[in-house]
Amino acid sequence: MGSTVLVVEDDHDAREAICEILSIEGHAAIPVRNGQEAMERLEGGLRPCLIVLDMLMPEMDGWQFRRAQKANEALSRIPVVVVSGVKAARNSALQGGAVAFLPKPVSPDALLNAVSRAC
Repeated sequence: MGSTVLVVEDDHDAREAICEILSIEGHAAIPVRNGQEAMERLEGGLRPCLIVLDMLMPEMDGWQFRRAQKANEALSRIPVVVVSGVKAARNSALQGGAVAFLPKPVSPDALLNAVSRAC
């Protein structure tokens, strides 16, 4: 079995597509709908090798999630790949410590390359 990847995406179709790509390649994709659900899973002990993170979500968006993740020493070292339809988010994502930025719709090859580099 491949690596565990937490997929944080509020759009059902995008979340399912990312998870399917990862699953086909043997990774365990854990889908959640927003940053709050992601924090709950992480605080509950989930330790993925990578987090795939959308930035625009309800309840807790990607920027709020990143602040909470960085504030938690146990979670701060988990790498994050940002996926977003907002190309202007690229610079802030990378300056905020993301290991990669992937524009939506996400290219399967780019996603798998990011996972292979991080995991």
